[in-house]
Amino acid sequence: MKRWRSPVKLLTPVGEPGGRTRLRPGAEHVTMAVAAVWLAGFAVLSMMAGITVISLLSVAPLIAATVADERGTAIFAGAAVALAIASGWWQDTATGAMYWTRVAVVCVISAMAVVVAWTRRHREERLARMTAIAQATRLALLPPLPAQMKGINIAARYHSATREASVGGDLYEIIPTEHGIRLIIGDVRGNGLDAIRLAGQVLGAFRRSAVATPAMVKVARQLGQAIGPYLGEEDFVTAALAQIAPTGGLTIVNCGHHPPLLRHGGDLQPLTDGEPALPLGFDDDRTAFIAAWSPGDRLLLYTDGLVESRDLHGAFLPEDQIATALAAPDCDQALDGLMTAVQRHTGGHAHDDIALLLLEHSANPPSSGNGHPTAVPAPAVP
Repeated sequence: MKRWRSPVKLLTPVGEPGGRTRLRPGAEHVTMAVAAVWLAGFAVLSMMAGITVISLLSVAPLIAATVADERGTAIFAGAAVALAIASGWWQDTATGAMYWTRVAVVCVISAMAVVVAWTRRHREERLARMTAIAQATRLALLPPLPAQMKGINIAARYHSATREASVGGDLYEIIPTEHGIRLIIGDVRGNGLDAIRLAGQVLGAFRRSAVATPAMVKVARQLGQAIGPYLGEEDFVTAALAQIAPTGGLTIVNCGHHPPLLRHGGDLQPLTDGEPALPLGFDDDRTAFIAAWSPGDRLLLYTDGLVESRDLHGAFLPEDQIATALAAPDCDQALDGLMTAVQRHTGGHAHDDIALLLLEHSANPPSSGNGHPTAVPAPAVP
C-alpha cells in the first residue's frame, strides 16, 4: 500500500473498433495457415494410416480458435469432423467401435474450440471497450499540452507501471490565467477507478480555482476543501502547484509532494523552504515559495515514480542522471532522456507510475536583480 510521507531526497493492449485485439501484422494469417496445413496434412495421414491419427484432426480448430472468431473456428471444426468421418469410409473402418470413439473425440474437441473462440472474442470486445474508456480518461487527466505557451516551452510524459493500464492516479494540468501560467502535478494514492475518480475531482477543482483565485495558497486551500468529501480513511493526494507570473517570478505551493526542480545555469535546485507539507485536504495553512525565473531556466515537476525508482540493489535514481537529462537541447529530448534513464536504472521494471512536466523559459521578461534563483518563503494569504 502506498503511504504518504514527507518528500525526501531527491504499454497497453490496443483494441480495434470492432472489438478484436490485433496480433502483430500477419500473425493472424500465419496462424490460420498453420491450422489449414495441419488439417490437410493429418487428413491425408489419417486416410493412409487409418484411425490411429484421426484424433489429431481436432488440433486444427484449436489452433484456429486462438485468432479466429466462432464462425471461422466452426469452419475448421466442421472440416475436421467431416475429414474424420471420411477417413473411416476411405479405409473401410467405419464400423469399428474404436473409429467412432475417435470421431466422437474430434466432435467434442472441435465443439470446445468453437466455445473457446466465442469466449475469447467476447473478452477481447470487453477489453477493447475498457481500453477506449481508459484512453478517454487519460485525455481528461493527462490532456495534450501545447508545445509553447506565452514564451514558455512545454513538454510532458506519462508512463504507467502497469502494462494493462494506460492511466493511473498521476495528474497534471497547465492553465493560462490573468495572474500568469498556473500548473499542477499530483499523485493520488492507489490506482484503479477510485484513484482516477479522485484525480478527476482534483483537476476539476484546480481548473475552477486557478482562473478565479488570485493567490496560489488560496488555490491550494480550495483544492483541499473541494476534495475533502471524497477522501476515504486511507486516501490522500499530494500535489505541487506553480505559477509563472508575467513578470517572470515563480511561485510554488507544495502539498506533500516532491519539490519541483529548477535548472539554472547548469545547477539543479529543489524549490522548497525545507518544511514538510501535508497532502491536500489535511492542512489549510499553506505557504508559498518564491523564486526567480530567468531566460533559459527549466522547471521540472514530477511524481514519485521518478525519484523513487530503484535498481536491483534498491538504490534510488542518482540526481546527476536527472541533471544530465535536463541538459538536453530541448524539452522533449530532455524528458525522453529522463525516461530512458529511469528504464535503464530499473531494468525496465518500474514499480510506480511516472508523470513528468517540463517548462523552459524562452522569452525575455524584464530583468530583476542578477536573475539568480532566490528562496523566500511567503506567509499564507488569509
